[in-house]
Amino acid sequence: MSRIKNILEAIKGSEDFSELRASSLRDILTGRILTKRVVWKQYGLAALIALLAFFYIDNRFYCEKQLAKEIKLKKQLQDIKYESLTISAELMKISRQSYVQRLIIEKGIDLKDNKTAAVAVD
Repeated sequence: MSRIKNILEAIKGSEDFSELRASSLRDILTGRILTKRVVWKQYGLAALIALLAFFYIDNRFYCEKQLAKEIKLKKQLQDIKYESLTISAELMKISRQSYVQRLIIEKGIDLKDNKTAAVAVD
């Protein structure tokens, strides 16, 4: 506990801290506070925070862009599935025996139905 008190006393008695405490609202508004030694020591930290904020914002925009792309691709996939289903239904329709027979009659092709069932030979 005494170690923490020693650190606090060192901070309170430091020249940099007393210089900052002597600053007024006018120093803040005019920007003169930025020339104080305490603030100068923190410019590296401020630059690091600004850099991290830039990367955070950039990452967020990238994620939103990827999400929009994913939604677009899902919609395309759904459209393609519906198209595939439509084509499959059309294929089933034109491959029915009744449809093929009607087409043969319309074209006038001389084909007859096979009266015996086909037998698979193994």
